[in-house]
Amino acid sequence: MRRTSVVLAVLSVVILVSATACSHDATNPQRGSTSEGGETSMVETPREHLVVLASEQADAALVDIEAMAPVTQLLRPRLLLVVADPDAREDIRRIPGVLGVYGTAPDREPLGLSPEEQLFVDAWAARRAPKTRPGEGSNWDTPGFEPPDIPGR
Repeated sequence: MRRTSVVLAVLSVVILVSATACSHDATNPQRGSTSEGGETSMVETPREHLVVLASEQADAALVDIEAMAPVTQLLRPRLLLVVADPDAREDIRRIPGVLGVYGTAPDREPLGLSPEEQLFVDAWAARRAPKTRPGEGSNWDTPGFEPPDIPGR
């Protein structure tokens, strides 16, 4: 009986470790893989990009873009954020009415961004900037800071 319990416990651990490894492989597409020739390749994970459209072609371009990549945010008529891998990003660039696909904030002047559009772009760029928060990494009872309220009081 004791031997059976030990075998079942070991088997459970093996299954748990295998399941964790499999799920990690499925959710980590940037992990290197080895081809038949023994070469290691890296797959770039999809990233969020800013897409700038020409006003007169924006509606038609948006329909084509939505068919290729998920749109996460939209400021009509000209700006949208999409999550795209390199292949989709290149396909989006070729759509009529797309003025540009950017991984970082573009210059305002060549695109003729309105103040509202520039605010959208600035907010998108700020999301990716490193944050500095007062007391970051400090203990909760660090002098000069108040500890959080105790729940239920």
